[in-house]
Amino acid sequence: MQKVKGFTLIELMVTIAVVSIVAIMAAPSFGNAIKKQQLNNTAKELAYLFGQARAQSAALRKQVTIKFTSGTNDATTFYWTSKYSDIRLTSDTTDVVFQPIGLVTKRNKQIDNPSFNPLLPENNTTNPKKIDQVVPLVFTVCSTKLATSKEISISRTGVIEKIENKAGAC
Repeated sequence: MQKVKGFTLIELMVTIAVVSIVAIMAAPSFGNAIKKQQLNNTAKELAYLFGQARAQSAALRKQVTIKFTSGTNDATTFYWTSKYSDIRLTSDTTDVVFQPIGLVTKRNKQIDNPSFNPLLPENNTTNPKKIDQVVPLVFTVCSTKLATSKEISISRTGVIEKIENKAGAC
């Protein structure tokens, strides 16, 4: 007799079942891989914006500001928000200002003075109600679905020092 070439219907069904089981087991890891890539892209996009603002300030010899809200970019103001609903900036959103020579201006914010004495009259030099606090040039972009984040550090010269992973909840 002649040997039959090909495969039977049962062999085809078994092969499809095995491939389906493997695909079902791999699907969740593909979802996490996509979320990780979105977090990486968001961190790189923000780091790129810092570099772009620094270069723009040096080229125009003007102050360039990065604001962490929605808006339309122009020559001296850049706006940034995350494109993804589960990824957000969890660090302080005080504006970042690049000087005309490309250096970053120190960021300050007003906080309540822990030494304020309400029994004494308020005085800006001896008994201020609010004081300036320096805000570090560290920006944390967090994914709530992955419970991990990326931390971007900028030096005083405006250069990206590092982008590192941070584990744990946002």
